[in-house]
Amino acid sequence: MSADPLAAAEGAHLLLHLTEWPQFSRVDPAFLAGRVAVAKAIDGRGGLDADAWRAAGWTVRVLGRG
Repeated sequence: MSADPLAAAEGAHLLLHLTEWPQFSRVDPAFLAGRVAVAKAIDGRGGLDADAWRAAGWTVRVLGRG
């Protein structure tokens, strides 16, 4: 576990957003896309702006939504 969203995502193939911590929901998805191996995310909290993440090139699924 890491309190730093950039360190936590480094080289990831799938990002799981499961926390209320604001530093994770406010991270710049375009910048973060350059740190991961694959730009895919599952938002289990509904705290990400899915449209902004998709615009930054991410494949995003928000649990509980279509």
